[in-house]
Amino acid sequence: MENERSLNDRFLSIEKKMSDASVLLKLGKANELNFFIFDYDPKEELRVREETKKLIKNNPNIQEFDLFNILVELLKKEGYLDTVTEYETQYDSATLLSQLFQPFLSLEEDSNPMMNYFHDKVIDDGQHIVLITGVGKAYPIIRSHTILNKLQSAVFKDPVVMMYPGRYDQKKMMCLNLFDRLGEDSYYRAFPLEERIGK
Repeated sequence: MENERSLNDRFLSIEKKMSDASVLLKLGKANELNFFIFDYDPKEELRVREETKKLIKNNPNIQEFDLFNILVELLKKEGYLDTVTEYETQYDSATLLSQLFQPFLSLEEDSNPMMNYFHDKVIDDGQHIVLITGVGKAYPIIRSHTILNKLQSAVFKDPVVMMYPGRYDQKKMMCLNLFDRLGEDSYYRAFPLEERIGK
């Protein structure tokens, strides 16, 4: 895309923003949630993971929540992981999603295993950054817009940053397009952490 900034340039720009929660809190607007999305070309996934590790290393107050890893942890905790592995050889992905994952996670419910995990783990003191990763790995079992909506009732003081392998079109339709091709859903309350298009 014309005037698209390099990933390196954008990561250099967010280093300071991610260095302290207070910096991100100042970027937010009054009476708005301090939710941010860093969208990127899915082809850059491995580089983004490496750069994200550096951000976490430089700020011990970043709490990373990898959606896919959380899913695996929850399945292990409930004793379902072996069942999932077995069922993967017997059923198609759509059946697994509707008959196993959706009932297990119940993400549309206010109280569900994923949100209970966040409630237990997030240190919501205004000093930490809640960093959401693993969005692409967890799709379609976990939808990013659902997580963002539900986190509104779990995180009040800390800024939330989601690393998003796709495009967040805030200026036009406020639409999350996973992998730059799947129109996932609209989400209206997050700000771009760093614009992809140069001025």
